[in-house]
Formats: sequence, C-alpha cells, structure tokens
Amino acid sequence: MLPSVRDWVAAAEPSSAKRARHMLVLTARFVVWARRMLGTTDVRSVFYPDNVEFFSMVVNAHRRASWRESTRGVLRAVGRAANPDWPPPPPIVGRRRVVAPYTKSEETKWVRSARLVGRANRAGRMWVVGGSLGAGLKGTELAAARTEDVVGIADQRLAVRVRGRLPRLVPIRQTYTDLVWEAIGDVPGDRFITGTSRNAVHWVVGLFTPLNGERFSLRRARTTWLLSHVAAGTPLDVLQHVAGSLSGNTLTELLQHTKGTLDDETAAVGALWA
Repeated sequence: MLPSVRDWVAAAEPSSAKRARHMLVLTARFVVWARRMLGTTDVRSVFYPDNVEFFSMVVNAHRRASWRESTRGVLRAVGRAANPDWPPPPPIVGRRRVVAPYTKSEETKWVRSARLVGRANRAGRMWVVGGSLGAGLKGTELAAARTEDVVGIADQRLAVRVRGRLPRLVPIRQTYTDLVWEAIGDVPGDRFITGTSRNAVHWVVGLFTPLNGERFSLRRARTTWLLSHVAAGTPLDVLQHVAGSLSGNTLTELLQHTKGTLDDETAAVGALWA
C-alpha cells in the first residue's frame, strides 16, 4: 500500500519536501480508512470527491475546521493527480451573479424558524437570521461577532460593529431589532456562534428546516438587505461603506430587481432632490 501512496502523492508534485511529508501522512490515513470502510485501495474507487468530503468533514468532525479544510485540499490535489476518473472542474461561467432576494413572506418564515424552541443553538439561529437579513453580514463576520459588538444608536435602534478585514458600524434593520435582542438574551456567553470559520456558520444554517426545499442562503439574505437599502433611498456612498464592499456590477444587478416598481411621476418627484 505504501508504494502506491508514494506514487499518488508524487503525481501531485508537492512544492517541497515538508509539503510532501504532510501529504504522505494525510493520504496514508485516508487510504487506511478507505481500506477498512470501503474494502479497497483502488485509486479509482477511493479517490473520489464524495469520499474525500466524507473523510475530511464527517469522519474527522472532531478536529479543528482548519485541519479538516487542509486535509480536504490535500486529498483533492492527490485525487486530481492520481485518479484519471476524477471529475473535471466545473466550467468558468463568468463573474458571480447577484441572487434573487427573499420575499417579505419568506423573511417572516425564516424569522419564525430561527425562534423555534426545542432545537439546538437557538441563539445562533436567531443571530444568523438577524445578522444576515438585518445587517447584511457575511459568514465569517457573523461567526466573529460578540454580544458586545451590538450597540445602541439613535431612536432605540441597534447597530453591529463588524470585526475582520472590513471593520465598520452597520445599523440593523428595524424589523430585526427584537430578534437580535432575543439572540443576545438567549446566548450563554459572549459569542453568538462557537468557532470563527465560515463552516461554523454553515453548521448553524444546517439546523434550519428548508423552505420550499432550499436551505437558508446567506447570499440571498445579503441581497435582501442590500435591496432594502436601495428601496429606502440610502445614498450609494453610505451603502457602499456599511456594506463593506459593493461593486458597480453588483449595484447594476441589484437595480434589475427594482425594475417596474416606479412610475414616471414617482421617479420624477424622487429626482427633485438634485
């Protein structure tokens, strides 16, 4: 078995001797697991995306997220190099498109789902919904937030001081004020979510009952938040600041979702501010 492991790792062309040793150890562990659980060490049967994902994220669920992600990356690299049947990468289809926002009815249903008692991590569920639909936060920003980051601002509103690469102060939509207060009151410590990786947030997302067959989407939640500001007339420079990042392409696509909501007279009155 060991000569085969060496050949498979060599096919991946490690960048250094240290990297090669690291890849050998992880690949050997994976192959030993496959031999015990799948009854084979055939490279075409063992090195397949589903097996790599299961071994990295489920079998080793007790390990740190960084270790699991590193292991998955190594095994994918070895699999692509050693298994001629490894699926090709998906075709590049251009820049990421803005997804459709949630409707008001869908927002209400996600809030109800977050508030359900008797399920794991109620505080985390309420924060994921309140922080994404209410403040447009991304996965790592939701995970990094602490209760002390939520502060009061004018008119009894709340805002969140975002940690990370793009620190900023983001007002929470008024509709989600009570939900965030509930999350703060329900959380046992000062962290809404245990763990600071994107995977920690997606674990919380997995606790929601799917709506119309779809899981809760942080991307759709952020689009919903952005469009709520566009509809409210938030100035573009302000929106770009509180959003952390907002490209011209993103704004153009967001405006596509508002087409047909204005008549000539309403648009003309709105343009009188210039």
